[in-house]
Amino acid sequence: MNPADLLKMLDLNGKPPRPPDSSLPITSLEVSPPESAEAKSPTALVVDEWGLRRGRDLIAESERLKKTCSDEFAAADFFGIAFEPDPQLMPSCSDTRRHRFLKQMLETPEYRVLHTDTQLDDTAAGIAATHFAEQFAQLKKEDTKEKPREDGSRSGSESAGGDAEELKREMAALRAVGKAVAEAEKEVSELKESAAALGMGPGEPGSNDPNAIAALFKRVRGNLSLRKICDLAGRFRRVAQSKQRQKVTHGLDDVVGVEPGGDIGRLLPSELMKLMVPELELDTLRRIAESQALCREYHASEPVGKGPILISVDESGSMEGVKAHTAKALALALAWVARKQRRWAGLIAFSGDSGERLLALPPGRWDESKLCDWLSEFIGKGSDLDVPIKELPRMYKEIGAPPGITDVVMVTDAKCRIPPQFNKCFLDWKAATRVRAIALVIGSSPGDLASMCDEVHQVPALDPSSDAVGRVLSI
Repeated sequence: MNPADLLKMLDLNGKPPRPPDSSLPITSLEVSPPESAEAKSPTALVVDEWGLRRGRDLIAESERLKKTCSDEFAAADFFGIAFEPDPQLMPSCSDTRRHRFLKQMLETPEYRVLHTDTQLDDTAAGIAATHFAEQFAQLKKEDTKEKPREDGSRSGSESAGGDAEELKREMAALRAVGKAVAEAEKEVSELKESAAALGMGPGEPGSNDPNAIAALFKRVRGNLSLRKICDLAGRFRRVAQSKQRQKVTHGLDDVVGVEPGGDIGRLLPSELMKLMVPELELDTLRRIAESQALCREYHASEPVGKGPILISVDESGSMEGVKAHTAKALALALAWVARKQRRWAGLIAFSGDSGERLLALPPGRWDESKLCDWLSEFIGKGSDLDVPIKELPRMYKEIGAPPGITDVVMVTDAKCRIPPQFNKCFLDWKAATRVRAIALVIGSSPGDLASMCDEVHQVPALDPSSDAVGRVLSI
């Protein structure tokens, strides 16, 4: 058909057709492009640029993540679900299995318990992310072995079998989620316990240094003795917290200033008001949890001239093993007490004439590396006198202890025989320096030590629940 015949059929009387009006939408020609895999998000969670960079850094830092995560997006997802205060899922993800894995995790109560310890904690979130990645990688290996049909199509005869297969995959994912959360919770608890034992707990100096905490935990995890000591120190520290709370202080009507803290009862009105502002609520809660909120500072009636706490641990051969671990754990708990009382602390490892190790722990940030060295080393020799009776006056000066009312705690398993000349020198120094000496003697009679100390406790073992240990931790 030629153009002339076509115009006649359209009854246009030979007039050319008008151009189409560009202002009118041509809805009949619009075709929605099919959804493609490229349109889906590479991450299962809503992750910003910082989260993606953190995912890249984690893969570069961790050999375990390198073996399990396929790319930075997976690492960012596993880190984000642990670190972010309120992780949000994307509508879809290019890795549907990862999307469903994280969705199931968000719905479990065990994850919510773990999340309280990992949110906004870079080191704890990194540990949790590693466990999530490892279990997800294992889950994908199991999926590959089963070779499921990716298109989801099935015939009528295959319907029942397909439903069973889908249920099997869901149960496998739930098991993987449960195992990942349980293992992450265990290691995060070890991290928290180690950091608190070594003076880097929440609100303490160094607690906001994730690199230092990660290096410290790596060292503790690689040393069996340190792990045992830190675990025991947590038990002693909890007893110390209870004993210190029972001590009565007076003069709380006298407000002398403002200090950072986390005590709700001492918060300034300005901090309480911020809890009513939605934009400031989370930040205020964070500062309260980290003991950085503004609190009233009260004047108590306890003497302000309190001096240091010196802890002497017997490191003779007979103390090796459990005795040494519990003694050093008790020393860490006493150092924690000193810090809470804003006192100076000193650790002394002593073994007769065989050697000694001195470590000063000021009220500020401790030297974590030197503290780990002191805890992990052991002299292992000894003599008839494994407490520094003759050497304490010299050590007091060498360790740099400040003047003031001083508590000396000696832990030993030896029956001490002290020559009379040492006895007199020690008692003279004790009176001049205002020292209160307490001895814990393990499985032996105190011998001559009984006449030289203000208190002597003979115990079969250093049990945190014993009255003798509780008395020492209440100083």
